[in-house]
Amino acid sequence: MKKYLKIYYKEVICLLYILLISLYNLKKAPLLKAEFNNYIYKEIIWIVIGIILYIIVYKVKFKHIFKIRYYLYFINILLLIYPLLFSQSINGTKAWINLFGLSFQPSELVKITFPLISIYLVKNKRFLTNTILFLIPSILILLEPDTGNFILLLIIFIFILYNNKNKKRFLIIVLLFIIPLASSIITFKYKPEIFIKLFNGKLYYRYKRIFNYDNLQIENALISISGVKLLPNSFKSIVIYIPEGVTDFMFSFAIPSIGYIFSLLLLISYFYLITSFINRYSKKRYYYQKKLIGTFTIIFTMQTIYNILMNIGIFPVMGIPLPFLSYGGSNIITYFILLSLATKKISPISDRDNNSYMSNYHMVQMDS
Repeated sequence: MKKYLKIYYKEVICLLYILLISLYNLKKAPLLKAEFNNYIYKEIIWIVIGIILYIIVYKVKFKHIFKIRYYLYFINILLLIYPLLFSQSINGTKAWINLFGLSFQPSELVKITFPLISIYLVKNKRFLTNTILFLIPSILILLEPDTGNFILLLIIFIFILYNNKNKKRFLIIVLLFIIPLASSIITFKYKPEIFIKLFNGKLYYRYKRIFNYDNLQIENALISISGVKLLPNSFKSIVIYIPEGVTDFMFSFAIPSIGYIFSLLLLISYFYLITSFINRYSKKRYYYQKKLIGTFTIIFTMQTIYNILMNIGIFPVMGIPLPFLSYGGSNIITYFILLSLATKKISPISDRDNNSYMSNYHMVQMDS
């Protein structure tokens, strides 16, 4: 562990700072709603669980994780089906499983389980199987509906699919997804009556919610951000009420609470983490390690940039939380596990005794 801290001490400091800012603002969360009173204690529990899972995943040899990748994937599929059948709808979405008073969102785990199988399938040119295994969780996530996690999963799918040796297949498969999506957006914008007839009213209002920039969340978020001062606000006051101020709009809730100086340090922390993992991605040689680091980096970067731009009204509102800052156990646990996979050492030579993965250890090297 000392060796680990010596290598990653800057990243650890940045991450601890983000988590402290999150807890500080969750302590102020009851000023938004009385029901947020115990959120800070729940978040502490999730952070502790996340750190424990991080250590476990980091210590376990990758070949053991690789052996159970399909089991993890199918368990995740069952967990996605469960809320659709048995969970109550929250804000029109059936996406959470309640565990002893704590809510968990299985769609977050797909960011872990799908890459573990997808990287192997793409490397072995099993594109049809990879596409089918992408479509299964995608359909379930859209049925919830959870647009944000579907888009992130699509980005993971495209990133893993790309390879210097399969550019033509990559382009064809991507177009098969992009063309229908772009067509539905154009139809919604210019011919909404056709959109309703072709699809349904529920999907129409989902699109309308996403592309409606003039809503209470955005307006209040902008007012909150405009009230930022050099030093933090009083601990017993907030600038304005933000309905989702502890989740998707934690950034706009936190900024005036901590002031310009600490806000700048927050942005620097995110920027350093992003650039650090981009640099590590560019230096890795082995296929699995490179793709896992890339998966974490692209998800972390996309969620961070999108959430901040959404909070300032540039991007449409979607359920995409700010990593490690927004409240949510699913988000915290997913990122700790992804971070552990991205930082763990995967040595094809030391683990080549694994018949299903490392016996042909040259296969995990990146294509030249």
